[in-house]
Amino acid sequence: MKTLKDLGEFPLIRAIRSRCRVDSSVVLGIGDDCAVLRRRRGMYELITADMLVENVHFVRTQQPEAVGHKLIACSLSDIAAMGGAPRHAVVSLGLPPDLPCTYVQALYRGMNRTAAAFGVSVVGGDTNSAPLVICNVTLTGEVEPNRFVRRTGARPGDEIFVTGCLGGSAAGRHLLFTPRVSEGRFLAVNVRPHAMIDISDGLLQDLGHITRGSGVAAVLEAAAIPVCAEAAGISDALETGEDFELLFTVAPAAGRKLRQQWPFPDVPLTRIGVITAGRGIRLRGLDGRLRARAARGFRHF
Repeated sequence: MKTLKDLGEFPLIRAIRSRCRVDSSVVLGIGDDCAVLRRRRGMYELITADMLVENVHFVRTQQPEAVGHKLIACSLSDIAAMGGAPRHAVVSLGLPPDLPCTYVQALYRGMNRTAAAFGVSVVGGDTNSAPLVICNVTLTGEVEPNRFVRRTGARPGDEIFVTGCLGGSAAGRHLLFTPRVSEGRFLAVNVRPHAMIDISDGLLQDLGHITRGSGVAAVLEAAAIPVCAEAAGISDALETGEDFELLFTVAPAAGRKLRQQWPFPDVPLTRIGVITAGRGIRLRGLDGRLRARAARGFRHF
C-alpha cells in the first residue's frame, strides 16, 4: 500500500487540488502562495478556524470520510451561528509519514462532499509531517452588516431557543451532525436574534458565554430541554459538547412568530427558558425547584 512518504508532498498537493471544487468567485485556488478571491461590496467577511486532533476529536479507526465531514461541518456551524453564508475553506493537515494515502483520499472525500453541499470552495492549505493526524480548517463566510448576530446581545425577557436535540454526541453524533447553516440564515434574515451561538462545548457552558457576555442571567426548564434518544440523560444534554445545534435568544413577540413560521419540519425548535436580570444560570427541575447551575461543559485544558 502506497504511503505519503512514497507519494511525496507535492504530488499529494496536486492530487488534492484536482479533487477540490471551486466556484466562479475563485480567481486563483490551490497551488500558489495565496488564494485570490473576488469580494462582494457591501458585505462583512466572516473568518473562523477549527482544529481536529487524533485521539481528542476522533480516532483512526473511525471512518475518515466522517472525520472529513466533521472538519468542514464544525466551521460551517460557526458561520451559521453568526447568521452568515459560508464561502471558502483553507485546509491544513499534519500527517504521519506512514499513513496510507487512501486515508487522506477518504478524508478529502468527506470534506469535499460536505463543502459542495454548502457551496464552499476549498482553495488552499498546507501539509506537514506530524506524529498524529491533525486537521485544521479556516473557513470564510459573508453576512450583511445589518444581519450578523453576536453572542453578546441577550436582554432580560428574551426567550431561549435551541434547534435539534442535545446530548447525542457521546453516542457518535459528533461525527454525523448537520450544521444549521440554512436555519442560521433564516433566523438572521427573518427574526434577528439578540444573541446566538452554536453548542460546541455543552448547553450550560455555551449559554454561559451568552449570559456573561450580555450581562444577564438565565432560567432553563429541565422539562423542556430536548434530550436526544442516544443520550444517557439530561446531564449529557446539559454538559456534553459537540452537539453543534444553534442556541439563541429572541424577544417574546419574535419567539411567538418564530414558532408559527419555522420552515424546517425536520429540525425541531424548542423554547427552553428565559433570560432574566442578574447573573448566572438556574435550572428549574422536574420538581419545580430552581437550582443554580455552573456553566460547565467540555474544556481542552
